[in-house]
Amino acid sequence: MNTPPLRYRAFLSYSHRDEPQARALHRRLERFRVPRALKRVREGELPARLHPVFRDRDELASSAQLSQSIEAALDESEALVVVCSPASSASIWVNLEIAYFRRTHPDRPVLAFVVAGDPGLDPRIHPDQAAFPPMLALAHIDQPDGALGEPLAADARPEGDGFSHAFLKLAAGLLEVRYDELRRRDQKRRQRFWIAAVSSALALAAAFALLAWQATRARNAARVAQARAELELASERQTREFLISVFELADANEARGERVTVREVLDRAVARIDRTEFSRPAIRGRFLATLGQAYSSLGLNRRGSELLQQSIAALPHDDGDPDTARQRIANRIALAGNLLDMGEYEAALAQLDALAQDGTVLDPLQRAKAANVRGSVLTYLERDVEASAAFDSAAESLEGAAASREVEEARATTRLGQADLALFAGDAASAQARYAEAAKRLSQALGEDHPTTLAALISLGSAAYRGGDRDTARSTWRHALHLAEKVFDHDSPQMGTLSNNLGLLLLEDGDLDAAEPLLRDALASDRKHRSTQFDDLAYPLYNLGYLLLARGQDEEARKLLDEGLELARSSGHRMLGAILSALADLHCSGKEARDGLAYAQRAIESTRQSDPWRAAQARLTLAYCQVRNGESPEAATLASDLELLREHWPSASPFVARAAAQLRAVHAAR
Repeated sequence: MNTPPLRYRAFLSYSHRDEPQARALHRRLERFRVPRALKRVREGELPARLHPVFRDRDELASSAQLSQSIEAALDESEALVVVCSPASSASIWVNLEIAYFRRTHPDRPVLAFVVAGDPGLDPRIHPDQAAFPPMLALAHIDQPDGALGEPLAADARPEGDGFSHAFLKLAAGLLEVRYDELRRRDQKRRQRFWIAAVSSALALAAAFALLAWQATRARNAARVAQARAELELASERQTREFLISVFELADANEARGERVTVREVLDRAVARIDRTEFSRPAIRGRFLATLGQAYSSLGLNRRGSELLQQSIAALPHDDGDPDTARQRIANRIALAGNLLDMGEYEAALAQLDALAQDGTVLDPLQRAKAANVRGSVLTYLERDVEASAAFDSAAESLEGAAASREVEEARATTRLGQADLALFAGDAASAQARYAEAAKRLSQALGEDHPTTLAALISLGSAAYRGGDRDTARSTWRHALHLAEKVFDHDSPQMGTLSNNLGLLLLEDGDLDAAEPLLRDALASDRKHRSTQFDDLAYPLYNLGYLLLARGQDEEARKLLDEGLELARSSGHRMLGAILSALADLHCSGKEARDGLAYAQRAIESTRQSDPWRAAQARLTLAYCQVRNGESPEAATLASDLELLREHWPSASPFVARAAAQLRAVHAAR
């Protein structure tokens, strides 16, 4: 009787301090395809892929044993891969996972992937420097003072094999093939891929050149037509040569076995544009626009905006070419969208207003795209009536439009904007339904892991959260994070938003250790990619600030909350009351009760029109500050305020714990 296959190819064990390296390794393992030539040689023996690989993304609970879900995942894994470093060597959870796997499944392989530390040191003697965890290094795990074994290891350190070569060694171990055999087959596969890509580019460039030549001849007469055709042919020839040079940047031989990222190819392509003399300014402008939008799709909005601005400047205004005019319109709309994502709302409106100043008539799809961007900008500026009119205009522009990928994306974007308006108006249920519809449309038209689809999923989770459905919010955001990790860099704006949202849930659950790294990542992402005046920076500033306040790290908490206060006050942000309450609590807990009381009184004013639990939180903080300031507060409603917070947040939440402590202080004073 054949043994049924296990659920996972491997279980990835790592310390959460090594999460960036573990995430990169997990992504590489999930995407790796076994070379076809190697599969033919080992017919029937090798799988097509190395997925699925189990990677625990949450901090384990505070206990001395593994959870049932982790043990089940280990039991269902064909191998154990350990990301080795001094951090993993010191991690109790990594050592527990290794010990369980070695005891329970001694016949299955345990492979090491070294990212830091010294593999030659004994972890019992040098715990801060050794790479291997003790349970991996020991020849016999039940003999803690016994001899060391020789773990099967791939050294990913720069002074070792490097990440790419170490990964192939690890893959060879999982497939049980020789490393040299896998390396040769993988290199040949990558060479064939780039040859095919360059060939396709040549074919497309040739086709475009021919179409341009035919279109030009049909549109013009006699000598003018002939001269125009010759100019177009020269332009397309230069376009083709430039495209070929860009593909050469990622040639497998030039890469020398190292991984070449999309960002590196884009950076080199931009540098090549600066060194190339184009026969027509419009060609340069089109390349800059294409690369600018490529950067934006990776979440690199600042660089994308720079290139789009350069493209607009490079496109001539007086050449009479309708293609140039259409390109300028597309670039302005794309630039306005980028500025919206960065929080530069007035600059985004200026780009949209410039469309009318150009005097060019927009086609229906362009009108819809521009109206969607305008509607979103006006939504964030709290000009809801104008925003609603803009989204209605977008929908009207698309009435009767033939179905296409771009049209479906524009329609779904309109629904997203209308859902945003509903959410900000407090109608979470209506917003959630519209987000779900938009996400479904976008997934069908663009794919589930397209950036626009991911934005819809993030908003869908936010609507569920605002409606009190924490479980739906958590599952939606985690699904979006799984998809986003395949598309975006670790510190991209999209990853920052997801980190903030999931970090807030963990903070509200009382899991401060797991929440802190996510909230720090979110704040770092926003600081890198958003404008300094981006009003929604108030969210990660408050979330991380409150976490540090709950931990007793008052100095750092105060810096973050003070920064959030200035931003929220200048923009009238909805988090203003919450930030004021947190600052009041911080000051009144120390020796600045008078200043804290002033913050608390302003918090009461700022939360009158906000969510009920925010107002309850402010009233409890005000009563606490009055006691600390030697006053007698009005305590009639404070008990019901605490119950309201308990209904809104889990019992382990630091928000509930702090409110309960404040109420006890009030009762003690009375």
